[in-house]
Amino acid sequence: MKYFFSEKPVRLKLTRDLTKHLKRGNPWVFSDAVEKLKVQDGSYAILVSHKNEVVAHGFYSPHINLSFRVLNLGDKKFNDQEFVERFYRALSNKKHLLTSENKCCRLINGEGDELPGIIADYYQGVVVLKLDGVVSEAFWKKENVGALFMEQKEVPVSCVYFKRKNREEEKGEVLAGECDDLMNLEFLENGVKFRTNIIDSAKTGFFLDQRENRDFIRKASKDKTLLNLFGYTGGFSVYGGLGGASSVTTVDIAPHAIKASSLNWEINHLSPDKHEAICVDAFEFVSEAQKEKKLWDIVITDPPSFAPNQKAVESAKAAYIKIFSDSLRLVKDKGFFAASSCSGHIDFESFLEIVQEALSKSRRRGKVLLIKGQPEDHPFPLALPEMRYLKFVYLQVFKTEA
Repeated sequence: MKYFFSEKPVRLKLTRDLTKHLKRGNPWVFSDAVEKLKVQDGSYAILVSHKNEVVAHGFYSPHINLSFRVLNLGDKKFNDQEFVERFYRALSNKKHLLTSENKCCRLINGEGDELPGIIADYYQGVVVLKLDGVVSEAFWKKENVGALFMEQKEVPVSCVYFKRKNREEEKGEVLAGECDDLMNLEFLENGVKFRTNIIDSAKTGFFLDQRENRDFIRKASKDKTLLNLFGYTGGFSVYGGLGGASSVTTVDIAPHAIKASSLNWEINHLSPDKHEAICVDAFEFVSEAQKEKKLWDIVITDPPSFAPNQKAVESAKAAYIKIFSDSLRLVKDKGFFAASSCSGHIDFESFLEIVQEALSKSRRRGKVLLIKGQPEDHPFPLALPEMRYLKFVYLQVFKTEA
């Protein structure tokens, strides 16, 4: 079976010597480092040096900044057998995460699993497949990838759904198998029930990368008041409630997300009296809460990425500092603050500097109790730090003298 389009390979020439960069394991080449070709998105390409020596095989687009993604180094043509081997290696590395208590994980994480541009998340028998942009969609044969998920025996799969970005007119399609209700898909994460609308939700339907951090919050929440800003569908909130929090407040600007947070609270048989779900802009909520001098034992601030590209990094840093410093003012003295970011354009060192600056602006000092990133089912090449995107820092916070 063919899993990708490889007809009429093109030769793509480097304009800069990136041989060492590629051999170290970085699988990306940007448009400023290659000669531009007039070919279709997703063309199979053989990358050559200025001396016409073959450097790598991969796929190419002349229309975007990330022009070339490596499939194989050197003069070794990528083939369908290699695809299958990498596919099974990814599933073999992840299947131990699926237990009677945990029915979700990421099965394929793009370059981290040597399959660039492919994301596949698993929700209790349903695989949600995403391809990273039109270039990956043009290169990979999604129907055949979906068929392979149904054929394999590593994990039980009943349905494969291909998900496009929500702004697309056609949001997705079932590639193989069947599912009773993709708009109300229920699954277990660490023994916690969640329900998601796969078709309309962000990403693949849920933020699986925060799984371990949510579980940490469950253990830290007993008898504490908890504020979950940018709470989306209430992941951290539900874990906090199950951990014994005395009260939980979820804040998100999206009405459907707030409704879902209440539903997820309810299906875990938590007391409705202990959860307040508020549909409002988190920046506005924080501002009003400061005026009213409201305080919580734990405040979690996990905003969407403020840095979708490198150009936005400086403005993103300012936005993170503002929302973190304002959030810190809502933490009780000797309380706790969780700061998180999902931007790959801001590295760990820069993120810790942001948190430090936010502490300074809010006249607080912090004691780091935990620093975590993405879990093991979100692997990344060591030479590609951009894929080490998730940052999670948990601090105990102390007021300083004015």
